[in-house]
Order: sequence, then structure tokens, then C-alpha cells
Amino acid sequence: MKKTSPLLLGISGGADSLCLLGTLHEQGYSLIVAHFNHQLRSDSAEDAQFVAQIAAQYKLPFITESGDVAGYAKKHKESIEEAARNLRYKFLFAQARKYHAQAVAVGHTADDQVETVLMHFLRGAGLSGLKGMEFSIILPAFDPQIPLIRPILDFWRADTVAYCAEQNLTPREDPSNASDDYFRNRLRHNLIPELEKYNPRFRVTLQRTSHALRGDYALISDLTQKTWQEIIIKESQTYLSFQLAPFSKLLIPLIRNLIKFSVEKLRPGIVDISFSTLDRAAKFITSPQSAQRLDLVSGLILFKEQNTLYLTDEVSNLPLEIYPQMGADAIPITVSGEINLKVKLDRSRSRDWVLTVKRISSAPELKNADPFQVTLDAELLGENLILCPRRVGERFAPLGMSGKSMKLKDFMINVKLPKRARDAYPILYAGDEIAWVPGYQISDRFRVTSETKDVIVFKLERGDFRSL
Repeated sequence: MKKTSPLLLGISGGADSLCLLGTLHEQGYSLIVAHFNHQLRSDSAEDAQFVAQIAAQYKLPFITESGDVAGYAKKHKESIEEAARNLRYKFLFAQARKYHAQAVAVGHTADDQVETVLMHFLRGAGLSGLKGMEFSIILPAFDPQIPLIRPILDFWRADTVAYCAEQNLTPREDPSNASDDYFRNRLRHNLIPELEKYNPRFRVTLQRTSHALRGDYALISDLTQKTWQEIIIKESQTYLSFQLAPFSKLLIPLIRNLIKFSVEKLRPGIVDISFSTLDRAAKFITSPQSAQRLDLVSGLILFKEQNTLYLTDEVSNLPLEIYPQMGADAIPITVSGEINLKVKLDRSRSRDWVLTVKRISSAPELKNADPFQVTLDAELLGENLILCPRRVGERFAPLGMSGKSMKLKDFMINVKLPKRARDAYPILYAGDEIAWVPGYQISDRFRVTSETKDVIVFKLERGDFRSL
């Protein structure tokens, strides 16, 4: 870190944060002291006053802000701890941007690391949770460039208390740290002392374990990101889409990491994703018999559609550009020229579908590889041609069924047209009969035969919406 570029320090007034402030000041770094008042205690404003005095003692700039953590937690359905972290980090990174700080520094210690790893273990976290906190990390939910650093992560809490005593600093302790209402405090006060009865060096052992796992995680993280790039189809703010087939060749542990990495793309502020959630997702993806949809975490769902896997919060956010879609109004069809279907595609509205209709006196080559181009008997079709969405209870006599009909709904299911694309899918009608389901099949009744004299060629294709 450059000593000339400022570091923004998150200072609570406790021993850990005062030790952070003192040691970095001794090393000659340019510092800005920041304090966030969580408004969780009646005397919390006194903490800000205390930190302001400490900043003045070191002749450092001081900034503060307060927020209603309890109200925020209730509104966003978060725990008090999670809400406090989110509001505090939003404040710290906003100030870091404002004052061009090179990093945000916080006073997490080795004790915090032990508690974090143990908490993740009890909640069923994978390797990413068991490796613990990093010395430096980018948190995209708060800032994509400014890192969060933890300079005293290898200091024990006893070391920070001793440092404050040596420097004649009197920390201001938060009374809530003594309360067992919080999960982390119960670990600190009850579980860890009990575990130390079995291994007096439990804290050191768990700290070393987290160090070892951090290296293993780096290797897995690199593999995860490379694989993710190979299978991703599209990344947007509302959904991610992947090739589904390659998942069958991947190991379940890698799939779990891919899902975690993907969830963090759409929910960058998410704190914990349990191992059981990730394992359930991996089994859903790899099972050919599983349902089409799986509710995952934080409002996100996994959605399988043909050869594509989606991660999104709403199925309605998923793209429809490969499926022609139209409005509710029927469009009369003339026998020449082009018709803009005025369809609703993806939210970019950058592309639309155009129907070309041409009548000719001699049948062209009928074998056509394009499923969106067909040739039908003009005389049988008649003049009353319309394009409109499907009608409730409609039946269809597809080519190859010797004139036998079936429900259009069943036909769409058989050809695997996604349910979300069916209601607005354009259907060509001749009078009251279905003549063509674009992209799939024509009606047996309107096929071209040896007795056909005139034909109409229909072609539905994507065009540039902006040029129409």
C-alpha cells in the first residue's frame, strides 16, 4: 500500500480498531478516521464523540454518519448483524470514494477469524466459508475497485488490548459485545471456551487450518472462474444463462462452486450460502428427472429450459429473442409485402420479427431447412388469413398425422416450446383453422400436393426493430 494515498479506517472505538489506528499511524500512512453510528443503543452517540477525540489526538481528519440499523433490518428482512454490516460498509466505501482513499481498513483480528470460521462451519459452509476472511478483498456490492483490507488479522484480541495499554489508550467497549443475544457472541463466550477444554490451542489450530484452506480455495477459485467462462452464455443484471449439457461432465464440488460464484454475481452483497443449498442446486442441475425450477436463495431461482440453465429472480426476466412473440391483437395477412409483427421480445427491444408473404404461380423447392419458412396451397388457404396468438382450446392437425387433430397445447408441449413463450406465440390462421405454427409444423390440410396450382410462401425472420 502507498503511504501517500489515504487509507479510510473504520473505527468503532474498541481495542481492535484503536490498535489498527495506532499501528498504521506509526507506520506513516495517510489516514482518515471514519465512524458509523448504528443507533442500536441510547448512548451510541457518545461512541462517535469518543472516536472524534481520538482522531483529534492523532491530528487526523474525522467523518461520521448514523443510520437506523433496526429499521433497515426490518425493512429488508435481514438480521441486525447483517443490516449493521451493510449500512456500515455502504458508509465506509462511499466516503472512500469521496476522499479518493486507496482502501478501506477495518480492525478484524485473529479471534474474529476463528469465530467466523467456526460460525461458517456450524452453518454448513463449504471451503469458501471455512477459509475465513481475507487480508484484502474486493466487495463488488460496495465498490468494484476499492479493496477492504484487514491489516491486523493475525493479531489476537489480547494483543490489541495490550497495545492500547502500552499507548495509554482507553478503549470504549460496546456493551452489546457481552450479550448472548447474538450468535457470534455465544460462540465467543460459550462454545469456544468449551472447545478449549478439549484442545487448549483450539484458536491457534483453527487459525492455521483457515490459512491452509485459503491456499486450496485459491486453486479451486481459479478453476471455477475458468469453467464459468466456458459455459456461460449471457450475463445480465437480472439473469445468467449457461449451456446445460457441460454440467453433466463436471464434478459435483465444481458445480457447487460455480453456483456460488454465479449467485454472488447477481447478489454481490450476500454473506453466506450454505453447503446444503449449493448441494441441492448441484443435484437439481445434474438430474435429468428433476423439476424445471428450483427456488435457491435470496429470491433467486434455477430454471432449466431445453439446453439452457438460467439463474434469475423472475422467469419473466428471461430472454425471448429466439421465440417470435406478438401482441394480443390479430394481424390481417395480405399476400405480398412485409408485415412488422410489433412483437414484445427481450427488454432491450433491439430486434423484432418480420413476416414476408409472397404468392407465386409455381411451387418452389419445398425442401427447406428453415423451420420459419413454409410453402402452402394458396387456394386452400383462401383470403381470410390472420396472424394472432393461440386461442383457448384450439386444435391443430399437424402434417404427418393423416388429418388427425390434437390440442394445440399438447402440440406445443410435444415440440418443447417453453410455456412462458406460448401465450404470445404467433399462429397463422386460415379462417378458423390453424395453418402453420411457425418454427414447428404446418397443417396437413394446407400442404402442397400434385394438384396445387398456386402457392403462398411465408417466411418469419428476425429483423432490426429500429429500422422498421
